[in-house]
Amino acid sequence: MKNKINQLITILLLLFSINASATIINKINFIGLDFTSEQFLLDIIPFKPGQKFSDSSSNEILQLIFNTGLFSDISLEINGNQLEITVIENPFIKFLEVTNVKDKGLSAWLKNQQQFLTSEQINEFAIEYKLSAGNIFTKSKFDEFIALIKSKYIQGGYLNISINYETTVDLQNRVGIDLLINQGEQVKVTNIEITGNEVFESKELLKLFDIGKPNFLTNYFTNKDRFTENELQSGLDLITKKYFDSGYLDFQILNVNTDLSENNEKISIAIDLTEGIQYKLGTISFTGQLGNFGSNELKGLLKNKTGDVFNRQAVVDDIQKITDIYADQGYAFVDIKPITSDFIDTVDVTIDISLNKKVYVNRIIISGNTRTLDEVVRREIGISEGGLYSRTLLRESIVNLRRLGYFSNVEMNANEVPGMNDKVDLIVNVEETKTGAISFSVSHSNNYGISFGAGIKEKNIFGSGNTLNADFKLSESFNKLSFYFEDPNFNDQGHSISYGAFMSEIKDDDVMKDSYEINTKGLNFGYGIPLSKNTRLNSTIEYSKNEINCGSSFSSASYESAQCLDKNNDELKLGFNWNENTLNDFMYPTDGKSNSIDFGVALPIGDYEYFNLNASHQSYEPINDSLTLKLTGDLGIASGYGGKTLPFYKRYFGGGSGSIRGFGNKSLGPLYPNKKAKGGELSILGSANIISPAVFFDDNENMRMSAFIDAGNIFNESSNININDLRMSAGVGFAYLSPIGAIGMHLSTPILKKSGDVIENFGFSLGTGF
Repeated sequence: MKNKINQLITILLLLFSINASATIINKINFIGLDFTSEQFLLDIIPFKPGQKFSDSSSNEILQLIFNTGLFSDISLEINGNQLEITVIENPFIKFLEVTNVKDKGLSAWLKNQQQFLTSEQINEFAIEYKLSAGNIFTKSKFDEFIALIKSKYIQGGYLNISINYETTVDLQNRVGIDLLINQGEQVKVTNIEITGNEVFESKELLKLFDIGKPNFLTNYFTNKDRFTENELQSGLDLITKKYFDSGYLDFQILNVNTDLSENNEKISIAIDLTEGIQYKLGTISFTGQLGNFGSNELKGLLKNKTGDVFNRQAVVDDIQKITDIYADQGYAFVDIKPITSDFIDTVDVTIDISLNKKVYVNRIIISGNTRTLDEVVRREIGISEGGLYSRTLLRESIVNLRRLGYFSNVEMNANEVPGMNDKVDLIVNVEETKTGAISFSVSHSNNYGISFGAGIKEKNIFGSGNTLNADFKLSESFNKLSFYFEDPNFNDQGHSISYGAFMSEIKDDDVMKDSYEINTKGLNFGYGIPLSKNTRLNSTIEYSKNEINCGSSFSSASYESAQCLDKNNDELKLGFNWNENTLNDFMYPTDGKSNSIDFGVALPIGDYEYFNLNASHQSYEPINDSLTLKLTGDLGIASGYGGKTLPFYKRYFGGGSGSIRGFGNKSLGPLYPNKKAKGGELSILGSANIISPAVFFDDNENMRMSAFIDAGNIFNESSNININDLRMSAGVGFAYLSPIGAIGMHLSTPILKKSGDVIENFGFSLGTGF
């Protein structure tokens, strides 16, 4: 009984002491505020005037105010019935200036080549950490920022990185931060050694690394001996993948030993691995929901067969094939899991399929099209709202949009609709690119000398998807005025309609002085229809009136005497074009092909009677992630009929850009008596190109470079082809999609040539890409 009385007295005394220590606060005062709103702080603390203040209240207030990150010091004091909160505000950041030691005395271009992280990149990290101008400075965030920058340099192989900084606070409590970075020398790899390998030679495995022992010939261009942790890990991952894809599922990298020099500037790497045994693929079976496919039908889709060496990547690819065929039937969220079990040296694979529900398209939401109308985008999408989901159709839709040439980037995602597990919204995000230009120019070309020009070329006029070209050129030997309009989908069924008008005056002095002048005026009309998703048939009819005036020397018997007698010639030409296009991009494709056949005939109701047949081929094949093989072939045949000859200025000419580079423009093929190009009725041209991004530039999205071989020639007619007359050249090229249009240039040299050929090693063109 006595113990219970003592406990009760203790509790009463404790309650009394707590109540005695608690003070009722009538007012809260903030001391030291310059930038921060007093009302903001009153709103975030739970304590209000009129309440009792205790130690627990004090701790909670301190924590909540400190969490704002606005203050470097906070203290509380009770003064009578008032709570005084004294703060020291963190300064606002006035500037953060980054100086790289190697910046001094170097051009901006050279800085970016030598610095691992540029000042711009470091400032981007500062923005992420909210340490850019205008933000509040806190020491903890700044320390985290410095640690991040150091870790980036260390991962890049700059182990001697040093970062010094100085902070200066002015009278207005604004801080300036000067950051001085000395990255030091990047660690260089002196040797990489692999042990424990028997299946693959070390030389083969070392090729998987982007880093390695320096080689004088390749290291000058690739800096292969420059060490980074990411490239070391990437090489190790590729070795693991190589073994796994070759059936060595027990493969392990046992140890990676790195030996650094005392000054942290050289590193030697030793890799020890164990290969294990090679596994083969055992039985393949299917479980779960197979839908309308049988097990044997699904097995027929697989690249892997029982008894093959087990290839992990091939299994992943096979799973993707099965996923795609179900996704094309509307099962957008099909779940396919491979279950493996091994016995001795074989691996059995059971593929479990869960179809879930069929999915339909709820809405198609288009964004990013600041110029192009929604309907232009929608007509390229193979699925409409309410239609059954199909992954293949969506992939084809992305290719269709990229092929238009209106957008620099196209992305498409399917998002689930909340509460509707059988519906998805298609989110189509596009990024507009320049599709035309208004130009005013003064230029010089190999063809026409000095020229003045003005015009507009727009393949997406007013965002409608229509093409409008208007051009005016005035030069020493060529004047032109033209207008062309095309609606590629005027009836919402993919039919196209086009019309144009043109007028030109040509004075050709390439053959001789005062050779001939041709004045042409004409109109054209075209109509096209789709034959399939990748092929079209177009037709055109064109009327032109041609006035020919020949100089006395040119109209002599040894040149074009017969044709020069007819000064006025009307021409009515009917044309047909079949084309196929599976390219994956408009300007810089990396996969697919483009084929076309053009046939035109000048109808006998005019003064000319001739035909021309042109066939062309382009194909792109990816070699790896950065290299593309491009092959082209062009065949042209033209001839008169009905006893009439082909007009001499309609012949084919060769040499220069778009033909065989390395030879002078219009210099190849049959010649006049004065050794000038006459042109021919047969053109055979071909080219092989290796294309890659322009790796010498940081911002190379719109730049490409190539190595090429061109071959072919122009022949008088198909009956007199001589293989010995073929010409060939090799060289390098550069293309840039600039704000004023595509620019191309090349440097080449002939491989097969003959005495008297006109050699032109450098060429420049506007409106050319790879």
